[in-house]
Amino acid sequence: IGPHSSFIELTTSENKYQVKKVYDSRALLPKEVIATPVLQSFQGWRVTFDKDVCVPNEMRLMDFSIPQNNATQFMYVLPTTKNEALIEMTRFDRTVLPEELARQHLKNYLRAMGCDYKINHIERGVIPMSQHGKNHHRDARVISVGSRAGKIKSTTGYAFKSMFEHAQELVQDQYPPRLARLSIAQKLPNRFALYDFLLLYILKFRPNWGKEIFERLFQKQPAHEVFEFLEERSTFRWEVQMFAKLPIFKFLWSVLFSTISYVFSAPQRSLPLLVGSCVLLLNYFSPGAGNAAGLSVLIVMLFIVGIPHGALDGYIAQGKSKLLPFVLRYLTIMLLVILLWMASPLTGLVTFICYSAWHFGQTDLKEWGLSSTFLSSLWGALLLGVILISHTQEMNTVFLQMNVPILDLAPETVVLVTRGLILVSIILGICLRSVPWLISIIAIMVGTQLSLALSFGLYFVLQHSVTGWNHLKTSQEWTNKSMWVRSLPFTGGAMVLFLLVFHFDKNSLLQWSSYSLVFLSALSLPHIYFMSRFYQKT
Repeated sequence: IGPHSSFIELTTSENKYQVKKVYDSRALLPKEVIATPVLQSFQGWRVTFDKDVCVPNEMRLMDFSIPQNNATQFMYVLPTTKNEALIEMTRFDRTVLPEELARQHLKNYLRAMGCDYKINHIERGVIPMSQHGKNHHRDARVISVGSRAGKIKSTTGYAFKSMFEHAQELVQDQYPPRLARLSIAQKLPNRFALYDFLLLYILKFRPNWGKEIFERLFQKQPAHEVFEFLEERSTFRWEVQMFAKLPIFKFLWSVLFSTISYVFSAPQRSLPLLVGSCVLLLNYFSPGAGNAAGLSVLIVMLFIVGIPHGALDGYIAQGKSKLLPFVLRYLTIMLLVILLWMASPLTGLVTFICYSAWHFGQTDLKEWGLSSTFLSSLWGALLLGVILISHTQEMNTVFLQMNVPILDLAPETVVLVTRGLILVSIILGICLRSVPWLISIIAIMVGTQLSLALSFGLYFVLQHSVTGWNHLKTSQEWTNKSMWVRSLPFTGGAMVLFLLVFHFDKNSLLQWSSYSLVFLSALSLPHIYFMSRFYQKT
């Protein structure tokens, strides 16, 4: 799918088409956060009985009377006439329903109905039960539908009504701007997403608990109220009393262990907060010890992922065949940045902060599933604003070395502005219902109590660099070892170049900090350019 200003180009294996609007229902392989996704696998037999045993207007949903086989398994009976029906076995588990097992259970279930039958048709399928299977295109003229639009209830596969209502919305609204707003709204999680997350975690790691949970749900609540819940139209009050009637300790188990799993599934989300908190704690008991330990950790991680993650641009941009032109282009951009600093340090600094803020925001929001140019710029500005403004005194010391005008703010103004930026960030995180956003701003708040080097390092090395490293690793299907090998020439070259240029002033740490800032800005701009192209392609 290639968007253009006046049309969208669709490229297939056989032809190219130019259209005004695209409805996209292509299936996506879900990128699961924790372990592999639960699968809803099924086998259904469309049968004709030798006598009337069905009531056409009555169907049997989720009959758990069959053996569970250490999974969550049930039967559907969907009659079409008095002697015809679809008898379907469904399994919730991370493993697919075995063919022989399905055949055995279906035969036993039909035998219990007490009549002979003829199989007219057999249907099979596997549906990932994931909260990460939806995707919305940047261009509002490309409209996701079906599972790609997130219209399948991840915990049950319930989709008929939501797909129908979405189709009605699309028919009634043919104007892309509003459709774009609808798509953004559909991206945001809600309390039902939390319920689904907890239940999916149970089905992943304790699938044998599913029978008790679902049976209790349908036994304790009227069917029409359960369907309102599945349609995400129930009230919070109703949901509280519903959960009170379910096996509550099973859900508390899910809350505890899913939280632990979530933290370890993406360490970069919690590492800055964890390390920053440990530094504060060490400083409390032994002043200065936390700072030394924190800086040691950051220096080690800087050489493991910080510098190397930016040294892989050549491989993702051009490949080995065009490495020399790439290096020349990279060095040219770096030279232009250095010349800008020499011509006007203030312009160089402001420009560096602007493109860094955008890049940090782009990387984070890509990771959090909130890709948006505006939000990327806003989040980047907020996080850098908190880090820099809260360390105005240290920042001004570096500015003086660079002949840049200092930021003359009274201490109470610094506190007021910092708190204001933090408050805006928290409000946005709540409005966007983004847990990673909120964790990040809490980590940055911890950083306001540390030095500027630690505060920025915690974010840049442990969050930004690790996130970017993982994005490259996943998209290119590389291993950590292969990435380090690939990055070694560029990482080594960058370090040698830095030492050669600034060796004459190696005794002045303060001067080094200003040199480092200029050098970092020169390295950053070409890196940001190539990473932006990489994100657009992926």
